[in-house]
Amino acid sequence: MSETPASVSTDLPSGRPAYLPQRPLRVLSLTTMFPSQALPVHAVFVRNRLQAAAAHADLRVISPVPVFPVATRVMDRYKTRLDIPRHQIHRAGAMGPALSAHYPHFLSVPGFAKPLDGVALAEALMREMRRLRREEGFVPDVIDAHLAFPDGFAGALVAKKTGLPLAITLRGHDINDLPRFPVRWQQVRYALKAADRVIGVCRALVDGAIDAGMAPEKGVAIANGVDPTRFAPVDKAEARAALGLPQGVPLVVSVGHMVERKGFHILVEALNLLKGRGRDDVHMVFVGGAGEEGDFVAQVKGRVAEAGLTGRVHFAGAVANHLLPQYYSAADVFALATAKEGWPNVLFESLACGTPPVITEVWGTPECLCRPELGVLVKERTGEAFAEALDQALSTEWDTDLLVRYARANTWATVGRRTVTELERAVALKAGIDAARLDDDLGPPPVGPMLPEGL
Repeated sequence: MSETPASVSTDLPSGRPAYLPQRPLRVLSLTTMFPSQALPVHAVFVRNRLQAAAAHADLRVISPVPVFPVATRVMDRYKTRLDIPRHQIHRAGAMGPALSAHYPHFLSVPGFAKPLDGVALAEALMREMRRLRREEGFVPDVIDAHLAFPDGFAGALVAKKTGLPLAITLRGHDINDLPRFPVRWQQVRYALKAADRVIGVCRALVDGAIDAGMAPEKGVAIANGVDPTRFAPVDKAEARAALGLPQGVPLVVSVGHMVERKGFHILVEALNLLKGRGRDDVHMVFVGGAGEEGDFVAQVKGRVAEAGLTGRVHFAGAVANHLLPQYYSAADVFALATAKEGWPNVLFESLACGTPPVITEVWGTPECLCRPELGVLVKERTGEAFAEALDQALSTEWDTDLLVRYARANTWATVGRRTVTELERAVALKAGIDAARLDDDLGPPPVGPMLPEGL
């Protein structure tokens, strides 16, 4: 058996510190958010980061699937889980090595028993670790858990049992939503204290973890990235023609699961209010379908009909990731009236296509749009506030080259390299290496998104 897959580079930087393995780091990535044949557009951003990281590490993906016999077979929102394969190879394309992902089942009871997810997930992870050792000779150097609950809590239980270092990535709802669930929140706090490294996709989430009791020196911000080979400007007229969208009118696009917190209904209200600002020719395109949080499509279509906007709001439904650049490029403005986000990947996707974003000022969005030249932040999640912001964005002459250069300074390749360095830092910290020495050897920790030259 080969210790390192052929797709992983065995070239290591010269002068690699002696306290790190003298081979590519073996990473076991645990994530309940990962795409599959059954859910091809689910959490693509997690796969993008792991594929990029796998260019620098020997990485395995374990993506346990929560199942409950009754709910999974009866409730439409859960039925798709039964179609998720137990194993799938994810081809890399331009993103890096292909990934082998396993999808073991674990028991998850909706509602009051949700706090048991972490325990069941830990058992599934231990089974997979034994299988990997038996079948592939793979013994990880570090556990890389995505989300503090249930993944991070499960990772903390396994790390305590095995003595492995643990890194946890915070992505949003684990910090900005779970505080309202007392038992789960205590499990999040336990995981944060047990982790050797905590990576937030924005600094706001790291600060939230510190408020929850995490030691400040554990936290680092690594923003999500973008694939510039996929997300790049397309001629606006050509994009609209290909999508069957009207030419010669102001066009606003919003992309996301059609759930309440994404705020499509607020954009409908804003569109209606724009008529009072002399903008009765603006069209909107909503890209996305129902998600596991629910299905808000009927409600949004009802709001459109009530406002008499049926001819000016276009519903594209769920769209494959590789088709999104056409929608971003067709638009004059991208908008998202979201209630809460960690790091909305759609922002960099829109910027990479040269389209200025308008988005609620919440959690990580001010860190992404850290300069007024990059987009418009909306302080209030109301139709009035978004109407004003959209009017402003549609009236502004944007430097689209700057938007594209900013996005391209934050590629997934950069994110993957930075992530593996932080996983190496977690291994070294677990071994008792002084943090100041690590800064000298590995470089200082990242502080968020990279800015292009001149900004």
